[in-house]
Amino acid sequence: MPPSNCSSNNPPQQKANRGGFFLAAVFALLTAIWLLWLPRLAKDPGLQTRMRQREEQGIDAAAMFYSDLPAVDQAQDRLQKLETEDPDLFWSP
Repeated sequence: MPPSNCSSNNPPQQKANRGGFFLAAVFALLTAIWLLWLPRLAKDPGLQTRMRQREEQGIDAAAMFYSDLPAVDQAQDRLQKLETEDPDLFWSP
């Protein structure tokens, strides 16, 4: 008599096949998004307008960290000025 320690009726090979199929489906979906949908989205006039506006503001969309952008330095200077004028501005007692 075979051991009955399997918790389901599917043999392990069928589970592995199902997992491989799921992985391939996810990979295909991500590939389609990356190669088809994102390039089409980049050509959208509304998105291009927003990208141009960000560039005019000194915001680099490809920046690794937004703290490296010149616009962040300006915002930090403004926040420090506000905090100097009113030290309790960002703190509640």
